[in-house]
Amino acid sequence: MRGRYWVTGILILFGCMLVSMRADAASGVVQFTTTTPVVTKGDVCTVVCQVTSEEAFLDTSFSVSYDDHVLTFLTGGAKVKGGNGLLKVSSLGNTEETKKKTFSLQFEAKKKGSCLIELEGQADIIDSEGGHLSLSSNRLTVTVQKKGAVASPSPVPSVDPKVTPQPVPAKENRLKKLSAHCVSFEPNFAPEQKEYNVTVDAATDKLYISYVPMDEKARVLLKGNEELVSGSNRVIVRVLAENGGERQYVLNVRKETEKETKKREEQGQSQKKDMTFSIARRGNGIFIQNSYEFEVLDASEVSQVPAGYIQSNIELQGITVPAFTMEQDLDNNYLLLYLKGPSKQSTWYQYDREEQTLQRYTGTMTERVNRGDKEERKETADNSNYIWIVIVVVLVILLLCMLIAMLKMAMQRKRRT
Repeated sequence: MRGRYWVTGILILFGCMLVSMRADAASGVVQFTTTTPVVTKGDVCTVVCQVTSEEAFLDTSFSVSYDDHVLTFLTGGAKVKGGNGLLKVSSLGNTEETKKKTFSLQFEAKKKGSCLIELEGQADIIDSEGGHLSLSSNRLTVTVQKKGAVASPSPVPSVDPKVTPQPVPAKENRLKKLSAHCVSFEPNFAPEQKEYNVTVDAATDKLYISYVPMDEKARVLLKGNEELVSGSNRVIVRVLAENGGERQYVLNVRKETEKETKKREEQGQSQKKDMTFSIARRGNGIFIQNSYEFEVLDASEVSQVPAGYIQSNIELQGITVPAFTMEQDLDNNYLLLYLKGPSKQSTWYQYDREEQTLQRYTGTMTERVNRGDKEERKETADNSNYIWIVIVVVLVILLLCMLIAMLKMAMQRKRRT
């Protein structure tokens, strides 16, 4: 029995050692150093910022604070941006792992005093698997003295590291939007709804999916979306949160056969062709139902009635409706109705009695018909008059030319004699 306790204790101790070793490896250190901790006003001071870790890493990002009353930041290379007391050191998008990164920060001594250089806020170091390691750092003091002052002993950087907390990865693994190019997608997408029924036509081999994750750091992967076969298919939309948590949205995709697609398209065309036109009274109003709903309005007080139309009434499915018919052709298939359409805007619509269709009135064709024979005769007369005027002008020009020619001939004969 005692032997069992000893074995258990050894295993626990060994496990703690492994955890400790892993924790030690999963951390990094930021070390600030300088060869000139005491400088004179106007001098340039270079501070070396070195990030090291026992475990190889790809990227790192952190902020450095300093007293901009004492030091003025000059440059730090492409990876360092900022000023006014706060610098952002960022080395991201690297493809090669390393255990050490070095940044050189140059300052100009601005005013007498002491400047503390240290990490500001949360620091981060990222390994090749996307894991986040914590960073600890020292603090460096740079002293600026007046010109001609005797240099004081170089201060030693503090040995007690300032540990920044390890960032907590986000756990959001939901989608904000999810849609697909398909025949049908049911039910409507909701972030908490995990399963959907999708139908695609026979020509679709791959489902074109559009999505937006709640968290931009989350990754979205698709599974089973290649070479869709006729019948049942299962497409999985995997959403991986920053902390590794996963949520799956299941799309039960039914691909139609060529026969099913053809039949559905023929039915759709037939339904579109046979779309019914109906009119009904509701309360004090009259409503027309076609592909959209329209409310019939009283146009008796409308100030501008299209030219060539007169007010009348027509009977549609037993209901008398105010309408405007062509003055020159009362039996024409086209007439005007004053309606309030889906846009809630009151305007003129052209109604086709034969096809029972409505479309917004443009007036181009109808107004030509409304001019009638009278305007056609007027237009013909105008054209005839124009032709006679042109003939007269041409004759006058010819007569003038002949007179000028005769005068020239007479003058030439006179000179000869």
